[in-house]
Amino acid sequence: MSPLTFSIIRQSTQLSAARRGTVVMTSSVSSSSSPLADNDATKKDKRVIETPGCFMYSVKGSVPHLTPDTLRLQGFGGVNVSIEQLLQDHQPTGLDKWPFTLSKFLNLQDLILLCDIREASSFTKVPFNSDRFVSMISNKGVRQLTLEDYLKVVRAYHPDIVGAFTDSISDTKEPGQKRVRKSVERSLKWLDQVLLERQGFDGLAQDREAEEKKKLKSRNKENQTPIVSETVASVSVSPVKRTTLPWTDVGLFAHVQGAQFEQERVRSAQETAKRTGVDGYIVDTNALPGSRDDILKMLKASMDHLPKDKPRLVYGMQAPEDVLRSIALGADLFDTTYPFLLTEDGKASLFSFGSVTAPSNTASIDSATASLQASSISSSANNRWINLWDDEHADKFVPIMEGCECYACKGGRHTRAYINHLLKAHEMLATVLLMSHNMHQYSKFFANIRQSIASGTFDQLSQQFCDQFGTEPERTGEIHEAQRIVEASLSKRNRLDSSGDASPVASDPAELEALKEARKAEKAQKAQEKKQRQMVNKKEKRSQKLKERELLEEQKMNDSKA
Repeated sequence: MSPLTFSIIRQSTQLSAARRGTVVMTSSVSSSSSPLADNDATKKDKRVIETPGCFMYSVKGSVPHLTPDTLRLQGFGGVNVSIEQLLQDHQPTGLDKWPFTLSKFLNLQDLILLCDIREASSFTKVPFNSDRFVSMISNKGVRQLTLEDYLKVVRAYHPDIVGAFTDSISDTKEPGQKRVRKSVERSLKWLDQVLLERQGFDGLAQDREAEEKKKLKSRNKENQTPIVSETVASVSVSPVKRTTLPWTDVGLFAHVQGAQFEQERVRSAQETAKRTGVDGYIVDTNALPGSRDDILKMLKASMDHLPKDKPRLVYGMQAPEDVLRSIALGADLFDTTYPFLLTEDGKASLFSFGSVTAPSNTASIDSATASLQASSISSSANNRWINLWDDEHADKFVPIMEGCECYACKGGRHTRAYINHLLKAHEMLATVLLMSHNMHQYSKFFANIRQSIASGTFDQLSQQFCDQFGTEPERTGEIHEAQRIVEASLSKRNRLDSSGDASPVASDPAELEALKEARKAEKAQKAQEKKQRQMVNKKEKRSQKLKERELLEEQKMNDSKA
């Protein structure tokens, strides 16, 4: 029996397929592990994510910019961790000696830990997959992960939920239909094998026997002997043998494939839904080409053919308006990449769901401060966030958002001017405060969505949100001019610290080229000097050996005369 249960508390009574529910992870905890435990043999430990909700985005198992105490101030009940960021080059060798689970290793026992193969925040191009492995990015470049290694990792990490081994197309954004069909077939085959292993059976037995048949045929061909059908048939498929390591206490989320082909997405969803051992579904939209409407059409094609009694996790839908449209299609879970990206850009959230007016001021803020905040919101390029790198915030001694209860804003302890100063001083506290605020607002956004589904106002409030806040400006990757200056200064300081050269760094292209040529000539000169030193050392060693040989011969002659 699966430790994960999904319950729908309220289904939307309007046109959308939005629903409110809970994902509950139940695990047995030995009573002997606690000195205060009673005489019961086990206790039930329950962790909950309310849906629609999020798994917190992490980098190498750590939620960026948040310390353990500020992490737990957020309203999210789970963390998403990727295998490709954690797995070391020598592993899975040695993982059988791990004395703890991944949750304990990361100190996240009080949260639901989801472990997937790839990092889920964006599309990253990697080489192709094959029938034997999937490609992923490791610390030292691209690595090929086999199903056998994946199973070893799952048994060692023992997360609460694991993403199934799947053929996610990462070598191109617009694959052909033949490649997509192959992706669906591989993913379904691997899913069946993972389900067998999860129950404690040998899911790789047929693969090994097929490999033995292939080797036997190859040997017969090399020896130029006729292939006897009885000999090949003797390597028959044996009954599936039971293994010693079932992991039925780990939830399993299956990936739905199909890329940009609607019929393949429907086939993948229908076939995956037939596997009763699956606890939930993952639909990745990061690699889909086309407009947002096209992507949502493909998402709907998958959602419409998935069971309604199991949760659906969507990758790639990050901006608030995209989240709302995905929830209307029946999505339950997302990730928190959006507040992380805002923090990386020095931006702070101002949007809210369920109100058509700008955030109101508290009674403790006077009318002058209120007008200052209102003007700052209206003067922005959009009213969903502000960029605290802007010089206009350098003298605004007001919280990021009035009435916000996050760690950064509560009690007016940190102001926009202070965070602007921290950013320009490159202080770590700047991103800690921004991430705390952005995560809190994103959590509140989802809490208000759940409330609107319960009250039957989700569709109207979603439309009001889009009318008030518009759409998210496209993220071009360009950074703020003030941020660029700070990073350039840090880069210059680091170069000076490493080289010990106090000469100024050129900014003109011609000067940069001349500086490159000078460094190249200096490098060539140092190489020549090193070569000369090596030659001198070689001559000295040769001369030393000749002297030693002469002394040895002289000693022998003296010994013979004596």
